[in-house]
Amino acid sequence: MEILNSLHTLLGMSGPANFGDVMGVSIALFIFIAGLLNYLRNDKSVAPPVQKIEVKKESIAPKVEAPKKVETISWNDRLKKGLGRSRSEVWGKIHGLFNAKALSGDMLDEIEELLYTADIGPKAVQDLIDHLNVSLKNKTLNESEFKKELYSYLHGQMDSVQAKVDSKLFQYSDDNKKMQVIMIVGVNGAGKTTTIGKLATKLTRQGAKVVVGAGDTFRAAAVDQLQVWCDRSGAQMVRAKEGSNPSGVAFEALQKAVNERADYCILDTAGRLHTKENLMDELKKFKNVLKKIDADAPHHTLLVIDAITGQNAVRQAQEFNQALELTGLIFTKCDGSSKAGSAISIVQQLQVPIAYIGVGEDVEDLNIFNLDEYLSALLDA
Repeated sequence: MEILNSLHTLLGMSGPANFGDVMGVSIALFIFIAGLLNYLRNDKSVAPPVQKIEVKKESIAPKVEAPKKVETISWNDRLKKGLGRSRSEVWGKIHGLFNAKALSGDMLDEIEELLYTADIGPKAVQDLIDHLNVSLKNKTLNESEFKKELYSYLHGQMDSVQAKVDSKLFQYSDDNKKMQVIMIVGVNGAGKTTTIGKLATKLTRQGAKVVVGAGDTFRAAAVDQLQVWCDRSGAQMVRAKEGSNPSGVAFEALQKAVNERADYCILDTAGRLHTKENLMDELKKFKNVLKKIDADAPHHTLLVIDAITGQNAVRQAQEFNQALELTGLIFTKCDGSSKAGSAISIVQQLQVPIAYIGVGEDVEDLNIFNLDEYLSALLDA
């Protein structure tokens, strides 16, 4: 009440405050306080609207698997796999002849028939049967003993010839002061161009300097293919326009190899049909032109033979050998044929060794021919 009287006096009202005055002052005070509160409420800073923040989902990279380790396959495994058809379709049938019984003389007819399917040639078959007749005169052989007998006989037929292979063909050494000139011949489709590419690759990997002459000038595709191989391997290549004189390419390639002090000069030739005498004459000319630069060239004349051709390969080899005096053979595509055994009769009849054997498309599928490895893989002995 005292507060109201004070306000009454403050407002200039005379006399004591009555009930009406009290109500008036109270209402005025209420309105004042309400207005003050409303003012204070409206005076506050307006907060900015809350912005919606978009959270972008990070794209999760797909899980990257570590590169698979390339399986290293030994040469023996490659060879055994490559000769699989010859072994299973021919030589593997030896197992079926035994049927838990020993081999005796009365089974030789079946053995002889099987050997003919192996495509090792009639002379080789007859010689082997004669040898078995002697071996079985006073004894019998189980399967393991028969394989050993077969292995021993075939090894004896080829061993002395295989000893003629010149190691300089595939083993580069700084000690080899004289450049090796290699002339590669063979019919179309034997795999000649690819073989040259692989051979150049193997030699450059050893640190050798290699010059390749693309002498198959009648097939542009073969020249282009050889160019790819040379680019990959680091070998130098000499080529000419399609249809150019092959002997001219050979001469130019050998001259470049001499000037560059190369370790190897590998010369491709056209895939000549061995039945065409005039084409064989061209190969002779190709070979002779090299002697204008090096009297001993070529140091190696190698014939590429497709295993699929079987006994026809013998006839090919005979024709090429008569014309060019072959120093070695390269036996290719053994993985695609059951006639890999024809190598036996070729070596036996020509007395020319096998330098390389091919069992696939990779560079590693071409390797030095080793007689023990070959017979073991062929006979599963």
